[in-house]
Amino acid sequence: MATRHGTRTRYNAGCRCADCKQAATDYGKARRQAIRADKHAPAKVTPLVNTRSYDSSALQSGRVEAGVLAEIGELSTSASRQGLVEIAIALAKVLDSPLAIAQHPSAAHRLSETLDKIRKGAEPRRSKLAAVRQMTKPAEAAG
Repeated sequence: MATRHGTRTRYNAGCRCADCKQAATDYGKARRQAIRADKHAPAKVTPLVNTRSYDSSALQSGRVEAGVLAEIGELSTSASRQGLVEIAIALAKVLDSPLAIAQHPSAAHRLSETLDKIRKGAEPRRSKLAAVRQMTKPAEAAG
């Protein structure tokens, strides 16, 4: 019985039609991804306790995503910047994926920029003079 075209078996038998070449390419790609996934298996992450509205997604998150969720949960500006928060979470998922190793450097850079944008305005900046005044100001007696 002859094997049909578009299979790896037919490619290994010597057929070089477009369908058989594509089947061999797909097999090789899937095999390399499986090897990469085994090599870079994500570490186990304990669930986060103090993330505001992100508890349900944090239970299945990887290390980077869990860290991003923890940081976002502590920021006061995260509620007003939902778009940036979702971008940060998506980039963290890319960094946790063992199949997207080629995208890790770019995603890490973009994640850093996104977190900086979210942090901006979270805490009011004080001038150095205001900080010194606060330190040297005598404590008022309660009475």
